[in-house]
Amino acid sequence: MDDVRTRTYAPPSFASRGTRAPFVSAAPGPSAAALDARKRVLLEALIHQHVQSAEPVPSEWLATTLALGVRAATIRNELAAMTDLGYLRQPHTSAGRVPSDQGYRYFVDFLMRVVPLASAERRQMQGLCLLSDGDVERLLLQTCRVLSSLTRYTSMAVAPTGERPRIRQIHLVQMASRRLLVVAVLDTGQVVHRFVELVQDLTPAEVDRLGNALVEMLAGQEVGQAIVPDDVADALAPYHPMLRRLGEVVQSSTEEESREPLYCEGTARMLEHPEFRSAARLEPLIRFLEERRGVMIEQLRILLRQAPTTVVIGEENPHPDLHDCSFVSARYEAGDRLHGWVGVVGPTRMDYERALPAVQSAAAVLTQVFTRLSAG
Repeated sequence: MDDVRTRTYAPPSFASRGTRAPFVSAAPGPSAAALDARKRVLLEALIHQHVQSAEPVPSEWLATTLALGVRAATIRNELAAMTDLGYLRQPHTSAGRVPSDQGYRYFVDFLMRVVPLASAERRQMQGLCLLSDGDVERLLLQTCRVLSSLTRYTSMAVAPTGERPRIRQIHLVQMASRRLLVVAVLDTGQVVHRFVELVQDLTPAEVDRLGNALVEMLAGQEVGQAIVPDDVADALAPYHPMLRRLGEVVQSSTEEESREPLYCEGTARMLEHPEFRSAARLEPLIRFLEERRGVMIEQLRILLRQAPTTVVIGEENPHPDLHDCSFVSARYEAGDRLHGWVGVVGPTRMDYERALPAVQSAAAVLTQVFTRLSAG
């Protein structure tokens, strides 16, 4: 990575860059006009230095490095103003500043200068095209290894899928007076079975009535969205708690069985970043990636329907365990109807200028490979 001291800082030309980023975020960001030219230069330089050093950046460093032709007191005032506006934070009163999530968002949307992959790195990515024997798991794992090696962040990928499956049919089979076998059939042809213990006896006629009610309420619903409504017909009101219980079983079991595997490489690289050397900050992230990855997959799937690339920064993520992290991910295509995604996760102090082109390159290569495979 080039030394920030060798950079030439100048106010970005929004006429040439445009005011819209080629990706979406998980939350609305600031407008380009929110910061004037001098503040943009200061924010860009401060972020580059903080990404390299992982330390607060003092105003004296900015004054010496940038040579803006203004007094150090003026720079201190500008930093104080950006802190008040929410773009910077000051961890300690005697320390320098660090970017806030809002500061990183402004940088990503309007200031960053994407660094193209070096020729050797491009060759490394293109080498993935040789893995076109149809072994999807091998291809995605190797893609994650290459991506993690290039970015030094934890990388992830999800195999190509179409739209989320829908519930086609539900059957209730009475095994005993208080025990049912719930059978859910998805529109993919997949069949899911779960046993349920009830708190009261049911007659066969009551089981049939509950089964018909569940079909009427849940058939055609997407997996994960199948919820028994709060309001039901008067005749079903006495059975409403039981219907809710059975609906929860249908939802959780079908979601579990249809969940895409998440391929992940480079988890140990989290330890290379000072932010995650504390067990108190690392453990919640690892636990989330292991236990609640389906939530993350669904969130990124929604964002990537809107644009081919997405950047989620810190508290833009709705899950508290991920507030210290940023995600950069890109969608890849596999023929006309299928798609997956690939990306990296790291601290909010991420080198976005390097992570973004690496992730986009990986997505482009996967699109190339899967398109060839789908064509036969």
